[in-house]
Amino acid sequence: MMKNAPMLLDKLVSLTGIQDIELMEFSLLKTLADFIRPQELSILKLDRRGLPCYQLQMRQEKYEILSDNISLPEEVFTALDIVQGTKQPFRTKLTTGSMLVTWHVQQTKMQNVFLVAVITRELSKLDSHMIRGLLQIYRNFYQVLIEAQRDQLTGLANRKTFDDVIQKIYNQPAPSTDPVPVDRRSVFDEENVGYWLGMIDVDNFKRINDTWGHLYGDEVLLLLSQLMQHHFREGDFLFRFGGEEFVVIVRAGTKENAMRAFERFRLAVESHDFPQVGQVTVSVGMVKMDPEIFTATLLDRADQSLYYAKKNGRNRVEYFEDLLKEGLVSIGEIATGEVELF
Repeated sequence: MMKNAPMLLDKLVSLTGIQDIELMEFSLLKTLADFIRPQELSILKLDRRGLPCYQLQMRQEKYEILSDNISLPEEVFTALDIVQGTKQPFRTKLTTGSMLVTWHVQQTKMQNVFLVAVITRELSKLDSHMIRGLLQIYRNFYQVLIEAQRDQLTGLANRKTFDDVIQKIYNQPAPSTDPVPVDRRSVFDEENVGYWLGMIDVDNFKRINDTWGHLYGDEVLLLLSQLMQHHFREGDFLFRFGGEEFVVIVRAGTKENAMRAFERFRLAVESHDFPQVGQVTVSVGMVKMDPEIFTATLLDRADQSLYYAKKNGRNRVEYFEDLLKEGLVSIGEIATGEVELF
């Protein structure tokens, strides 16, 4: 182990210099793989229901990210259940003769995170000590990155993180042998799959602040963010842009499916009883994302759709392309007027 100390130090310098959680996870796997030489190594995340929602897997020096239809062997599910309860590493022998080792990495509000390895030899005490140390370093820097990327009030991603997420969505994935690809997946070349951006604004929010005070206004925003986390899927991206404005990016096969996701959220807000304030509603402007269109232009179009929703009764979801076909909005021009948006 000591002869590998310089290499480990270099790996730690690289790991702690990364400013992106996904890239840090790739770096963590690559560092561990260089030392324990596993047959397979994964970072596995379970959602609040205990179902796998994300897997970053290394096998034969190839990397793969899965976020849909993740299938796990029964032995892995059993190990995850045990480790989730004990928070201690768990080892079990596989029928192939290899060893399955599972570690609990951390638990967040949304996910349980595990490290799963298939190895051909027993880990030494030094190996186990090194892995525990690397996982603690990961946890520490994860918290640092989360605090920098999250809105302090709601816990959602902040405006500063938005551009990075857009690039991840748009960029093509690196070859599977590259340990640091820049995207979870590329969806724009797949048939019938796309990303949709919705700009969400709380209706009459200024009136809420003026009537009940900023403390209740903040409570509305906090509850709204909790409804967002509950009603949108694990793989959707949720942002607070500032004030009472939010942006959500959903992955959906069709415009209708995307509209249903935003409509479901709108109805959930409408039917929720907000303490002291009572009923609160939101308006949504939606646009289909396209890597050929500048992000600022997409936001302008979502804003036009949102403006139209506000102007025409509030508490509704409007889609830019539909409004464009009807001549109600225009490309390259943001509507303005005397309508009170807040």
